[in-house]
Amino acid sequence: MTDLLSEDDAIAATVGLTHDRLIAFIAAEMIVPSYGDEGPFFRRIDVARLRLLCELSDDLDLNAPALGIVIALIDQLHDVRFALRTLARALSEAPDEIRMQIKAAISRQAE
Repeated sequence: MTDLLSEDDAIAATVGLTHDRLIAFIAAEMIVPSYGDEGPFFRRIDVARLRLLCELSDDLDLNAPALGIVIALIDQLHDVRFALRTLARALSEAPDEIRMQIKAAISRQAE
């Protein structure tokens, strides 16, 4: 698989994806392709997302509104995981005193 796929290549690489379904995913902004001189193109991550959308829709029989909610929640989860990794990295580089203060504050909140 090349790094950038045409619309036809993305459809061929994704089980259950049709042209009409792809257009519906794009119209609902569940997938946002990039555009070039020859039309839309899709990155590997886009194709993985298309596969997920098709699997959720087919395997769980989700309609478009439910699929939109589920994919939005998955996106939020990924954003939170990224933020937590960034925070953890910053904390690992902080002085011991700062880390101990943060640990104490977290303990107080948990009570």
